[in-house]
Amino acid sequence: MNEQSVEKNSDASPPPQEEWPIAPERMKLWADAFGVLHLRVGETEYAHLWARHAFPLSGKADYVSFLDEKGNEVAMVAHPHKLDKESRRALDAALERMYYVAKVLRVDSLTETMGVTHWQVQTDRGYASFEVVDSQQIRKLPRGRYMIADVDGNRFEIEDLGGLDVRSQALVQSEV
Repeated sequence: MNEQSVEKNSDASPPPQEEWPIAPERMKLWADAFGVLHLRVGETEYAHLWARHAFPLSGKADYVSFLDEKGNEVAMVAHPHKLDKESRRALDAALERMYYVAKVLRVDSLTETMGVTHWQVQTDRGYASFEVVDSQQIRKLPRGRYMIADVDGNRFEIEDLGGLDVRSQALVQSEV
């Protein structure tokens, strides 16, 4: 395909609903040098996309939805495992970024400045420092589990508050 003939438009209309979900062989996915996800369907190219698992939740690997910067769905693919190798690699990397969750192993400090809580923690992937602006971004779940979303949308999980050291437990409990 001649690259000059491709319409590059993140505001382009999605394919007609009768073509929904789009067959894997009709799409091409890639990430550019900056990690931006691109999708080409026919002659239309979409950029700056987010990939998310779609319904049904029990079979989440069977459908993936692609959202533009405004949160509008521009495409959906069924059976993404049938994508070509390069597209599958790009999709896997995008989904890993979307669903990245670091496990908190220790809380080193929690400080608050003007309603913003600054967390310094050790995770299963190393040291992390993040900010939480709303206590509703800290969700208490069953069995002492917590999910925390920072201001950038990154997620952190405390698998079991009781499994953390006493100081870490006290710091977390002071926030929730």
